[in-house]
Amino acid sequence: MNAAAILDAIASKHRDCALIREVQVNDREALAEWRADWDRAEEEEAKRTGDWETYQARLRQPCPPTARRIDGLLFGGGQSRTAIEVKISRADYQRETDAKRRMWRTITNRFVYATPAGLLQPDEIPDGCGLWEIDPDGRVTITKRAKANRNPEPIPHQVLVALAYRLTRKATDDH
Repeated sequence: MNAAAILDAIASKHRDCALIREVQVNDREALAEWRADWDRAEEEEAKRTGDWETYQARLRQPCPPTARRIDGLLFGGGQSRTAIEVKISRADYQRETDAKRRMWRTITNRFVYATPAGLLQPDEIPDGCGLWEIDPDGRVTITKRAKANRNPEPIPHQVLVALAYRLTRKATDDH
């Protein structure tokens, strides 16, 4: 079973919701951490070399975005938002980190892993996250419920703009 089949099964189960695939958000905390580490390293280099002019110039350079991609973003009735991370292998799941989940857990009501049935055990899933298992027939079973974030932050403007561009391209392609 591949990721597309898993997302198709979820879309079929949640026909009254909008499932948007492959959505990306910039992680503000990760960017701040990266910038702080970079600033420290640049300052240490300037102290070592005495080249404060280059240091000042480098501080004005833009930071690279720290993007976090999610396989599916499910918008339900009542303003519910669920981040869905598809895992089709144990090796893929083992590369997961809290840093990858953090921003999505902040801006959605729930964060769930969607996997082929039997791939993961509920006790392997991090606290607060859920597990949805998809069997070969496409049936979705909630094996572990995600803890609800009752007050998620607003969806960042950057995500809304990306979704609007995607809709605009789709409308143009359809004509």
